[in-house]
Amino acid sequence: MPIEHIKSFILILLISSSLMLTFALWSEQPNYQMSTEEEDLIDAELDGGTRLSRRDVIEPFELIRHDDRLETPIGLSTADRRTRLTEAMANLSLYNFSKITMTTPWYQEEANRVEVIYQTALPSAVITDLFNVDVETYIPTGDFNRVVFLEGHDMYQLLFVNDTDDEVMVANAQNFSQNMALFMQIFNAEEEPYRYLTYEGTRGSLIYLPENITKQTRLFAYTELDQDDFINLLFSKPSIVRSAYTYGGDTNYIDGTREMIVDGRGIEFTNPTNEPLDQTERISSYQLLDQVQSFINAHLGFTFREPFGYQLSDISQTAVSNEVKYILTYEDTPIFYDRDLTEITVRWHNESLYQYYHPLIMLLDQRGVGQTTYVPSAETVIDILDGPNYQGTAIYDVVLGYRLTEQSDSQGQVYALTPTWYVKGVYGYSPLVLPLEESKGGMAHAMGAN
Repeated sequence: MPIEHIKSFILILLISSSLMLTFALWSEQPNYQMSTEEEDLIDAELDGGTRLSRRDVIEPFELIRHDDRLETPIGLSTADRRTRLTEAMANLSLYNFSKITMTTPWYQEEANRVEVIYQTALPSAVITDLFNVDVETYIPTGDFNRVVFLEGHDMYQLLFVNDTDDEVMVANAQNFSQNMALFMQIFNAEEEPYRYLTYEGTRGSLIYLPENITKQTRLFAYTELDQDDFINLLFSKPSIVRSAYTYGGDTNYIDGTREMIVDGRGIEFTNPTNEPLDQTERISSYQLLDQVQSFINAHLGFTFREPFGYQLSDISQTAVSNEVKYILTYEDTPIFYDRDLTEITVRWHNESLYQYYHPLIMLLDQRGVGQTTYVPSAETVIDILDGPNYQGTAIYDVVLGYRLTEQSDSQGQVYALTPTWYVKGVYGYSPLVLPLEESKGGMAHAMGAN
């Protein structure tokens, strides 16, 4: 064979091998990139967190019994009996839903009734989480923040009332009389029930102020959550996240698009690309709650130790935002302040995360008790609300909650829970504004929305 033919054959062989190798590398490249991205994703869960069902976060705010044989409305003071009553409610089989118009709250004139009050307005679809309802049963659309059980009414058994709306949902319950008797047994078994004074709010609804008041400050140890867990959770490629300090001393984490600010008290994550809210693909408030709840549960985002917990405090949908909030509670009592330490907020746009705020502090065991604080009586609070401080002011609710503050003791840094009256107005809950003479006699509470 001539030498030229041999050279040509070798050259063709080399070129063919080169082309085959190039094609093989090119074919494998997408798999290599996908593998790299998959390895960079971390399935993060928050240490000390847990999952909560919708029913778990929609516990009643107040459980009130009215009885013509009692001087004042009463409530349940023990957690076990509160649980028994909510479980009895869950076993009620509801049917025959409809809507009526209630221009005046006539149910308040019913001497024998039970009121179950929630912290925020709830979508009617939540009824299936709180009661036993057949899947084919029609439930009208609407919202409610209290359920009224009417004993002995000739037309209605259950009312689902929204204090801001004249439209009221009504329903019947199977074996209603027997179940009301069970409710009464639970209330009658309470040796020292809460007793309430009533105050008529701006919207005409009754507000219940407990006469039984705790005045003791409680001290708690705490732990800090690992902010790296949030980086692994919220950024799709944690390895490319970079950090920088702000002028205010916060730490700012960015990946080129998304941002997370850490200030030592909590994290605030934002995905700016998901800010515009698509108006053509709006979800219902129940779907919003369900999707946000699933998002938080996926990374064990409810971080607490009993007797602390988290309760749903707000579902808000506007033209520019979808928002769900949860508030920290102690023995089912809300901790309204400091919200940076006690509130989880999720803004959920286009069925995915836009913004997320989560505290970095988790309260642990009680370290002891602090000083007794000045807490006005329910009667004094009513006098204050009727006085000049609240003249012309909208009053939608009054609650004896807690405020959370950081303190130092002999064992180091602790957080203190102090009983505090809060008034709900146009901008949410804020501490009761005491008259000057009251402030001099005890602890003056700061004014303003929190």
